[in-house]
Amino acid sequence: MSAMSKTNQGLRIAITGSMGSGKSAVCSIIKNAGWPLISADEVVADLYDFDTYIKTRLKDAYGEEVIEDHRVNRKVLFAKMMENENEKKRVEALVHPVVEKRINEYFDCHPSALMFAEVPLLYESGWEDKFDQVWVVAAQDEVRIDRLVSKRNVSKQQALALMSYQMDQKRKMELADIVIDNNGDLDDLKVVVLSILDHVSGGDIHAQSQ
Repeated sequence: MSAMSKTNQGLRIAITGSMGSGKSAVCSIIKNAGWPLISADEVVADLYDFDTYIKTRLKDAYGEEVIEDHRVNRKVLFAKMMENENEKKRVEALVHPVVEKRINEYFDCHPSALMFAEVPLLYESGWEDKFDQVWVVAAQDEVRIDRLVSKRNVSKQQALALMSYQMDQKRKMELADIVIDNNGDLDDLKVVVLSILDHVSGGDIHAQSQ
């Protein structure tokens, strides 16, 4: 059983993958198929914008400059976190438990045969044991670089630098319960993802296409 609290028999599944792999596209397909899905990044963004406890603790730690227009200034906070590993761990120790709580609450409110959370830095954060299964979205390096260049408006060199900050994709694939190949187009991806959903859910009728 996963470390996440479990009040029903549904599988709690994490969707992760390296930059440019196409996690968002996979998650969109899952949501459109009717399965409940929450994004860890969206939870963090909500905390930085609206959670008084998080904002107060960060201001106490890093001063007034970390708050701008009553919201956390991401650039300032990121710069503080990159100063050394201790600062990164300090912020994670504050934010991660709240994110985990929000994910648990979402799962508890959306009981289903399959319940999903998109967690981009799952392995980097040591969260793999908090879920029943981990699905890794993967694509060839050249494909990932092209996506980052076109979608994030960065150079090839910048794309490679961004990719270097994350765990090696091959290692993620080795650790995964399921690997979703995303080297083709969106139609190809949809066929793959829907097939996996059908197989893992046993054709559960609770997920209705929207």
